[in-house]
Amino acid sequence: MGKEIAGATYNFLDGETGSETGVVPVPGNYVFDVKRMHQFGLDSINLPKGAELINKTPGFYEQYKYWVIGVVAAFMFLIACFLIAVYYIVRINHLKDNLEKSGEELLVAKEKAEEANRLKTAFLANMSHEIRTPLNAIVGFSSLLVETEDQGEKREYSKMVEENNELLLQLISDILDLSKIEAGTFDFKIRDLDVNTLCGDVQRSMKLRVKPGVELLFEPTLPSCVIVSDPNRLHQVVANFVNNAIKFTTTGYIRIGYDQPDAKHLRIYVSDTGIGIAPEACEKIFDRFIKLNSFVQGTGLGLSISKSGRMLFLFC
Repeated sequence: MGKEIAGATYNFLDGETGSETGVVPVPGNYVFDVKRMHQFGLDSINLPKGAELINKTPGFYEQYKYWVIGVVAAFMFLIACFLIAVYYIVRINHLKDNLEKSGEELLVAKEKAEEANRLKTAFLANMSHEIRTPLNAIVGFSSLLVETEDQGEKREYSKMVEENNELLLQLISDILDLSKIEAGTFDFKIRDLDVNTLCGDVQRSMKLRVKPGVELLFEPTLPSCVIVSDPNRLHQVVANFVNNAIKFTTTGYIRIGYDQPDAKHLRIYVSDTGIGIAPEACEKIFDRFIKLNSFVQGTGLGLSISKSGRMLFLFC
């Protein structure tokens, strides 16, 4: 029997067997060489359970595991670098836009500062002229008033002195109001007032200032219109508009009035038949130290102060 098994094994190993050969394993621990099994055409499927294989050919993952890990890591690194680059590009563009915007704002601020400096310089030059002119007139006509004996001339000189006194007082008042606005102490004393009474007072106080051939009118819209506001500040605002109209109206009329656009608002207006204002200058005239006609007396502060007076809260 042993001789037959040995012969079958020899023939199997030499590949000369012509019939199937069965192998019945005895229970135990077996070690199989995979390469040798492949050489003899043996399949590893029917090996005993728990058999150990040696010289096994590694799989694709085991063979290229570290290459795969390296490639994936490199790919993730490139993605991370790309995202970081995108972030910094966006960040740099954002900073660049902010820098350009800041540069534009600084340029605008510089231009405004230069314009303000120019206007203040012009204002100081204008102030010296505006203050000197009435002072010279007051001193000169006061001397003539003392020297002359003619009553008509005395009345004329007295009128000139009075007009220049009023001009000088108005100039000082405007400068004081401007300083209060700058200091933030431009206060209001709110109480009830009648618009008809206020507009009538403005008309009576400024009627003598209008030029010959010009009529200063006030026509009440309502029998009574009581509002809550600061009488002195509102009087100042309306008087500034009327004074501006007087300077540029030589014929026709100047009308003070008011109306109600709706139930919650009251509009006070001054209209005239004067030379008018160019549309592009309508906003500019409310800036400080602005005078559209340098040959007309004034400081260029009245309308600016009136604009600050828009803080008056009016309630019918």
